[in-house]
Amino acid sequence: MKTFFIYLYQKIFLGRPASILMYHSVSNNPEFFTVKPADFEWQIKYLYENKYNVIALSQLVEKKIPKNSIVITFDDGYEDNFTFAYPILKKYNFPATIFLTTGRIGDKNYTNKRGIIMPMLDWQQLRVMHSPGLIDFEPHTVSHPKLGALDPKEADREIRESKEVIEKGLGKSCQSFAYPYGNFNQEVREIAKPLFKLAVSVKPGFVGKSDNAYELKRNSIDSLTTRFTFKLKI
Repeated sequence: MKTFFIYLYQKIFLGRPASILMYHSVSNNPEFFTVKPADFEWQIKYLYENKYNVIALSQLVEKKIPKNSIVITFDDGYEDNFTFAYPILKKYNFPATIFLTTGRIGDKNYTNKRGIIMPMLDWQQLRVMHSPGLIDFEPHTVSHPKLGALDPKEADREIRESKEVIEKGLGKSCQSFAYPYGNFNQEVREIAKPLFKLAVSVKPGFVGKSDNAYELKRNSIDSLTTRFTFKLKI
């Protein structure tokens, strides 16, 4: 209920122009953070039919935020992003950013803490999605730790190495970063600043031009997201 009033207050009284959506898996697995392909389809179709401005995350770097703007992001780099999400995004020509845990790239036997096997994207799939320019790939650390709990030198290594791996593998420059679990402190934020132009958290809410570029809010879309709550989050 508290979250409901946060969304309502920000949309009505603060007039926040953009909502960054945070997805993880698009599949039929039982994880809480997973969205079924059929649900992802209607969500994207809803944005299209209601003429939302689905923009690339890079536009927030430039502070170009049209009203009713939506940014689509995915965390971790699951293979189902390629299998199920990518064809739907292509269908509607919507850009998205996938934040990669680089140490898991190509791990088809990755098993999460609940014992569920969730294959990860491999380099061939990354290049297929990256080549047309619709999907951008950015770093999410090497091993997905809680950065705020690490020694600053280790946090720096996790962030910097993941950036270098993506830039070398895809021949691009990385400009944004996602804190694993949304966990960061002032030291971690200061590490990110010279490396990126923005960083995203997991704190819910909307994004405006005056917001801290290294603490941008995102609205989680998961298995409990109904049509009503989806509309509230956008």
